[in-house]
Amino acid sequence: MKVSTQSLQETLGSLVDGGVQLATESDVVSGVQPYVVAAPGSEQEVASVLAYANREGLKAIVRGGGTQLNTGLPPGDGDILLSTTRLNQVVEYAPHDMTVTVQAGLRLVDLQSHLARARQWLALDPVLSPGATIGGIISTNVSGARRLRYGGVRDQIIGIRVVLSDGTIAKGGGKVVKNVAGYDLPKLFTGALGTLGVIVAATFRLYPLRAASRTVVLTASTPAPLCDLAVRVIASTLEPTVLDVMSLRATTRPLDQPDSTPQSTRASTGGLYVMTVRFEMEPESADEQAAALVDMARAEAGSRPYSDVQIMQGEAEERLWRQVAVDYTLASDAANALIVKASVLPTDVASWLESLEHTAEQESLKVRWRAHAGHGLIFARLAGDEAALVTAIDQLRGAASVGQGSLVVVDAPPMLASKVDVWGTLPGQTFEVMRRLKLRFDPNYTLNPGRFIGGI
Repeated sequence: MKVSTQSLQETLGSLVDGGVQLATESDVVSGVQPYVVAAPGSEQEVASVLAYANREGLKAIVRGGGTQLNTGLPPGDGDILLSTTRLNQVVEYAPHDMTVTVQAGLRLVDLQSHLARARQWLALDPVLSPGATIGGIISTNVSGARRLRYGGVRDQIIGIRVVLSDGTIAKGGGKVVKNVAGYDLPKLFTGALGTLGVIVAATFRLYPLRAASRTVVLTASTPAPLCDLAVRVIASTLEPTVLDVMSLRATTRPLDQPDSTPQSTRASTGGLYVMTVRFEMEPESADEQAAALVDMARAEAGSRPYSDVQIMQGEAEERLWRQVAVDYTLASDAANALIVKASVLPTDVASWLESLEHTAEQESLKVRWRAHAGHGLIFARLAGDEAALVTAIDQLRGAASVGQGSLVVVDAPPMLASKVDVWGTLPGQTFEVMRRLKLRFDPNYTLNPGRFIGGI
């Protein structure tokens, strides 16, 4: 670092009102220890911090709620930890237009609580800890199971405000859903891991909260019939908001508990894999759609038996989804474990899961997975020997690429992330476009250096 820690702290203190302190061990990001933490209280203060860092050749690591800091490669360097936690306000809420503008440091759970007062919500449901912020969710492009019905972050975001590495404040999109003016900065910054600029605010489209919910739960001894049924469901007239297939953990107790609702069609217990299909709409329609799915499953019972078929609602259903959130978090939570995300066609989900389980057995790895079978995203937690994990990533990425799919490691401890191939390889032309974008927006590599593919 070109300046002393004391000088850095004093200078940042003159730029940020009451939001600067020396970094501690709790501020380490993927093995990199910054010197000073700066928490600007306005986008103008963010701009001042970045302009100073860029001018002095300092590196800044951006942190929101700190829930996804193991995503991507470890940063190459970091002098300043720029925290967005003080940028936590709802800027503008228009319930009648069904749009909201919020600062990047606002927690998603707090935003959802605010919107719920008007029976609305932001249709993003990632399985993250309550500390997850809007800016972090945009930067990592994480959505959730309801992506099947509502799309991902890029489908929800309609406007954005960012501060570039030289302190320039830029905006893209607008405050209305049909806005088409200007460059599409919202989509460009979604999933960029904070390497192009610091997101300070964003505008989203909203949806009304659904009146009722029903969840059909099917259990089987192998995932193949469940995945095949999932393909039939998305090709039918049914309109689920969630269509998941999961490896069943012993701790997932709600799936094994009898359901007392009148719609229950529970046949027997047992099975290692479960499919959960959620219908969220008016009560009568939800009942009809759930019953239609049960009929569809029963029609296949002769050749593809399910050990359990039931419909859940009320407290039993809510307990089920709470337990799913606990059992299938997007965090590696151990030194010898990582989380991968495979993206394949819905018709290829079954074959990729077969490769996953074969590879896990071959490499003596513990595996737990959740497949959003309706849109082909699969999250798997792998734990075991380091060398075996490295081999497994290569094999599973190869299995995904057979159907033109892809695989990335979305969460891994720093030491493990440095050993495995986190991103895979992009075609040369595609990577060159991304490299040029980095040079255009952050030519001095001031922001989150090295975190994205190819070290950009």
